[in-house]
Amino acid sequence: MPRANSKLKNNDQDVCCQVMRSMALKKFARRWWFVILFCVVYLLMPKSVPNRLPGSDMGQHVATVTVQGAVEGMTDSWYRQLELVANSPKVTGLILIIDSPGGVVSIADAGYSLLKRIHAKVPVVTVIGNTAASAGYLLASTGDIIFARETSIVGSIGVLLEIPVFKQLLENIGVEYRNVGVGHNLDAVPFQGLNEFTNKYLELAGNDSYRWFRNVVQYERRLSDQALKKVIGGKIFLGHEALSLGLVDAIGDTSAAFSWLIKQDSTINQSTNVVDYAKFVS
Repeated sequence: MPRANSKLKNNDQDVCCQVMRSMALKKFARRWWFVILFCVVYLLMPKSVPNRLPGSDMGQHVATVTVQGAVEGMTDSWYRQLELVANSPKVTGLILIIDSPGGVVSIADAGYSLLKRIHAKVPVVTVIGNTAASAGYLLASTGDIIFARETSIVGSIGVLLEIPVFKQLLENIGVEYRNVGVGHNLDAVPFQGLNEFTNKYLELAGNDSYRWFRNVVQYERRLSDQALKKVIGGKIFLGHEALSLGLVDAIGDTSAAFSWLIKQDSTINQSTNVVDYAKFVS
């Protein structure tokens, strides 16, 4: 009897082991069934379109960017459009349209550098609308060729620094402004007025910016020293005058600019799309 009981006990243990093994296998299978099901569902899900640069799905094209109004910041629409153009592998040429009275020197410098990046890859044609003055003309000068209207306002190659001063007004109403610290700060100029340091600083900054502006124009337009002297100093000219002085190359519009691109680049023809990049920037 003891032997029979021992066999029954062993049988019970075997059954228990089989049951536990079966439960473990079911649990394992259930877990992997969920993993497999998840993978299948994921593979069948519609894939979202990967992020692409605007215009990258349009084939080879010529881009147009318009600098409209004052040149004020790198968040301006025209600057963001140029960034897109600079990073697009599908742009074969750029028509840069300028209608700007000028703006901030540092922003014009940033725009100039960005346009030089673009120019290193594709031809750039500038078309001046009503005005390309000061910083507006600086940007225009990056073009391989510059078109303008007969009556376009062109030039104003100079630098003007402006700081409002409220010192007298504050004194009249009994308000006194003081700051504590070491060194000079231009932020205090509107409240404390100009002193020897700030006057000298503004003079040096203005002269340095002006010198840089002159050098850029002379380099981009291939002007002699004598020719440069005729156009600097803040002078403005009409389009036909600017043509005779070497600030523009021809009288024309965007159609003339596109025709010039066709002649310069064999990959551009009459059927090439011209895309206004303003539609990519809200």
